[in-house]
Amino acid sequence: MSGGMMSTGFVPVDAVFSGDGAETIHMSAGERLRDARQRAGYSLSEAASRTRVRQDYLEALEDMDPRGLPARAYAIGYLRTYATFLGLDGYVIVEQFKREVDTETGRAQPTAAARIRREIKLPRGIVGAVLVLASLTAVAFWYADQAGQSGGLSNLPSPPDAAPEWARADFNAALEPVTVEEIWNGLPLGETQVSSVLMRALAPTWIEVRDASGRVLFARELAAGETYAANENGLTVTARDAGAIEVELDGMNMGVLGETGITLENISLTQLAQAETEPQ
Repeated sequence: MSGGMMSTGFVPVDAVFSGDGAETIHMSAGERLRDARQRAGYSLSEAASRTRVRQDYLEALEDMDPRGLPARAYAIGYLRTYATFLGLDGYVIVEQFKREVDTETGRAQPTAAARIRREIKLPRGIVGAVLVLASLTAVAFWYADQAGQSGGLSNLPSPPDAAPEWARADFNAALEPVTVEEIWNGLPLGETQVSSVLMRALAPTWIEVRDASGRVLFARELAAGETYAANENGLTVTARDAGAIEVELDGMNMGVLGETGITLENISLTQLAQAETEPQ
């Protein structure tokens, strides 16, 4: 007993340990990434240049803000790459990140700083932007039509108080969480050419590859370490265990195709390549 206080032999649950080799135990996965980067002396732009991961993705990972991240499969691959670059255990960080994701919505909870930054920005979603533009265009045409009928603006009736039901319904639907398949299959094909996509099995798993006509080119189980190279446009892949397939695009490691135990069907490799090579 010391200083008039009795020792119970228990350590308070909110105690924070410090010292050589000790780690602050209350930090989120994103905070651990930021702390490691700052300790290493890297700016976000320097880290982005060294990891070849977009700076806004790294910022979103540190902020735990999914609104700034690409599809889940990419986000997990980028997270593992970034953690490993900073000297952290990539597997541990990924698992912590998953634990800190809202189990009901499948969305991470952004930090207060991230919420403040995002609240002053316009919606990033393509669907949301298109709907907003469509609403503005509809209002403009409505005014023009009314002006043409009445010969001027003085006798125009008041505009509608709210957007049509269909517009509100579509906009609300655009805010709902979507699956990895919906995100990938919703991307436009564009003119991206697949020069080199390599799939490597991290564990025994079955995959199927089809060409643009639907013809099966490859369908069997890959052994751990075995690879399949896809160098043709229009290919789609079905993977029985997305977490067991690591993807390389033009020699750059993009992480695993998806989450462990999840089956992905008919994922377009052309769309996958375009999502990675879109302009920053």
